[in-house]
Amino acid sequence: MKRILALGIVIASLSALPAEAAKKPKPAGTIGDLEGKEIQVAPEQDKGVQPEQAAEEYRRFLELNAGDPKMRAEAMRRLGDLNVESDEAARGDLTATLTPAQLAGAIKLYESLLSTFPQYPRADAVMYQLSRAYEALQQPDRALAVLDRMVSKYPTSHWYAEAQFRRGEILFSNRRYADAERAYNAVIDKGPSTGFYDQALYKAGWSYFKEAKTDESVASFLKVLDRLLVKDGKLRERDALTRPERELSEDAFRALAIQVADLDGPETLDAMLAKRGDPVYTHLLYEGLGNLYLEKERYQDAAGAFAAFAKRRPDDRYAPSLQVRAIEAYQKGGFASKVLEGKQAFVENYTFGQPFWSQRKPEDAPEVVAELKSNLKDLAQYHHAQAQKTKKPEDYAAATRWYRQMLESFPQDPEAPGTRFLLAELLFDSGHYVEATQEYEHTAYEYPPHARSAEAGYAALVSYQKYEPSLNGEAKAKWHRQFIESELMFANSFPDHPNAGAVLTKADEDLFALNEYDRTIEVSQQVLARKPPVDAKRTRVATTLLAHSLFEKQRYGEAEATYLRVQGLMPADDPERPAIVERIAAAIYHQAEAKQASGDSNAAVSDYLRVVSLAPTSKVRANAEFDAATVLVNQGQWAQAIPVLEQFRSAHPNHELNADVTRKLAVAYQETGKKAEAAQEFERIAARREETQDVRRAAQWQAAQLYSQAGATTRAASAYATYVAQFPQPLDPAMDAREHLLEMTAASHDNAAHTHWLEEIISADKSAGAGRTERSKYLAAKATLETAEPAAAEFKSVKLSAPLNKSLKAKRAAMEKALGVYSRSLDYGVAEVTTAATYGMAELYRQLAADLLASERPKGLDADAREQYDVLLEEQAYPFEEKAIQLHQANAKRASEGVYDKSVQLSFEALAKLMPARYAKAEVGEPYVPELR
Repeated sequence: MKRILALGIVIASLSALPAEAAKKPKPAGTIGDLEGKEIQVAPEQDKGVQPEQAAEEYRRFLELNAGDPKMRAEAMRRLGDLNVESDEAARGDLTATLTPAQLAGAIKLYESLLSTFPQYPRADAVMYQLSRAYEALQQPDRALAVLDRMVSKYPTSHWYAEAQFRRGEILFSNRRYADAERAYNAVIDKGPSTGFYDQALYKAGWSYFKEAKTDESVASFLKVLDRLLVKDGKLRERDALTRPERELSEDAFRALAIQVADLDGPETLDAMLAKRGDPVYTHLLYEGLGNLYLEKERYQDAAGAFAAFAKRRPDDRYAPSLQVRAIEAYQKGGFASKVLEGKQAFVENYTFGQPFWSQRKPEDAPEVVAELKSNLKDLAQYHHAQAQKTKKPEDYAAATRWYRQMLESFPQDPEAPGTRFLLAELLFDSGHYVEATQEYEHTAYEYPPHARSAEAGYAALVSYQKYEPSLNGEAKAKWHRQFIESELMFANSFPDHPNAGAVLTKADEDLFALNEYDRTIEVSQQVLARKPPVDAKRTRVATTLLAHSLFEKQRYGEAEATYLRVQGLMPADDPERPAIVERIAAAIYHQAEAKQASGDSNAAVSDYLRVVSLAPTSKVRANAEFDAATVLVNQGQWAQAIPVLEQFRSAHPNHELNADVTRKLAVAYQETGKKAEAAQEFERIAARREETQDVRRAAQWQAAQLYSQAGATTRAASAYATYVAQFPQPLDPAMDAREHLLEMTAASHDNAAHTHWLEEIISADKSAGAGRTERSKYLAAKATLETAEPAAAEFKSVKLSAPLNKSLKAKRAAMEKALGVYSRSLDYGVAEVTTAATYGMAELYRQLAADLLASERPKGLDADAREQYDVLLEEQAYPFEEKAIQLHQANAKRASEGVYDKSVQLSFEALAKLMPARYAKAEVGEPYVPELR
């Protein structure tokens, strides 16, 4: 059974021989040819067969089988592999399990195989194993020689990368750094998939280092770090690294730090990164350099390394922590001035608003916030102490700077009020009164009450007064306004202060002088509401200022009541009393205006008339009367408005508002049905040369219409005639006035006047030239058409009697006259007139044909002559009837064009009589049969 199993192992092993043997074509042979043929048997899974068993079987195979060299070579290789307990998939520490004798046996087998079968297709694997055996026997030079042969002869071998790496290791141990470098680079050239890439990079870096090739060494170590620490462009967390990865990366950082430290330290690192670009672990490079310096107790150099990163990338997330480490390094070294400089640098780089915070919030980096606050406080306290000692401006400026920075960075800090008061004191002591005033006010009013609130508020007033004498002009006025605001803040914030009432009253006067009426009202009320009250003088001042301000703010009801209070504080002979009375009248008047605007008309009229009754000599009396009437008119209280307006015109005959009174009376009369009286007022308006042409024209038109509505026909006609005479332009309204006059003369049967206005309409349109309008043409066309009626009537009145020639001539003349008028009406192109004229012309022709047929026959005609005469008449009448038909048809055709007025209908009716076969057909409807469903 063991024999069978061993044979299976051997056969399975031999099946792995190179494919070239299987690819060689062989001719068909005999049974004898099978002797040297390879038997392909699927490898059976190893079921507990020990390496010693397999080795023994391979030995027996070699003893018994001196035939096929390929099979012998493969068996020798397999036996050698079994001796070193390895195959292509698993390799271990040979010295841990093998004896020197076993290793020597393996070497002998491998050497024999290589010498016996120099073309053995798997010689690279044999060399690989041979080198391992030499290494296990601690013969590195022999191992190196074998590896040299292997990589030279088999550059595409599966074991090439590992062989080169092992070469590098041996060469590096032998201090042959240039050769080791080349070996490691050969591994690197194979790419990351070999499994030795990272180690080769790392060892190549050390090789370069040993060769003093700093740039190449740094590049190699950085590549190692790139591969170990960077994933998807981001820095891997330290906890995510395996132990080998951590150790390798830490060694790489240290190697880099050593090389940089041997040169110019941070400057060298800056320069190297400037060429290469900053990796995501840049901070670790500087930190590694700083840590190396710390180990050597080179504290300044360590601080410089830490600070170099913060300087290079101040907005980096790790920059603040390295800046802190720089400060700590200075502290360890006892460099006090450097510590101060470091704190200052930290604040300058990481105060809020710097690039570091552009994409971050304070809660994103709380440790940076805490360090910022601590450093700011240290800086401010240090320079404050210096300023108190030296009194030098630069020390005051430095302390001020850091206090400001502290307040800006931490405005809500519980210590902020005290900090700001110290800042104000520093500014005041150094003569910076403007800034001191601002900070005192901020301290007093922009924090919750604290121990120094009132002190700061009063100190602000002192600071205002200290600075004001140095100002002039607009600057002084502006500063004084700010002083007033500060006084108000002080009085309101600290009302129990003994000077609060006096300060408030003075601020009240100044505010009114500045037209700050809302503020004056507020402050005046505060003065008057104080308990205990201010003295009488200040009470009158505050009350008067309150009344004036209420008036200016259009709070007239309150102003009236307050003025009455002021009046009560005045002696009877006070020279200011008349002015107060006038103000009272004005306040009442403005109340009336406000009520009018709000729609309370009755109250508005009452207030207007109250001004008249209470202040009859005041300047606003006439306006109050007029406005009372206006409200009544606007509210439609016409009957009440009329006597007020009439009284105004009577009492103020020369007042400039009389023109408006006339207008209002015109409307009032009109609304109360007194149309004739209204028309008279409109005529007054039209007669006023002061009015615009449009106003006068509209008034004259309105007067004419009102006279007409009142039944005053004569006065209406006169008004329309006046309109035409005075306002011929615009043309359309004047044409409408002529139309009204035409209608009025028609109604009065004044034919001469009627004819006059017909001619006026036609003439006005004709003379308008380019100013003709559609309206004027329409009216002129209708007027022209109307002038055809007398001619048509004259035509109809001519009877055809014998002798026919004589009477026909007269009738034809009358017809031509009528046709001429109709033709002129057609020229206007007005559809309504065109159809009527066409119908009229057609009827003239039809009537002439009919009159010819019905004309008087000559006497004495016998029957034949009479018949011939009738035929002759028909021949004469036929063309006229045809002409009539053509004209009626032309009119009827307009129906298809969308024109179907009375004249078109009449043409259809005429055609039904003239051509009944075509135009008198009755419509026949289809019988309705409901559909069955």
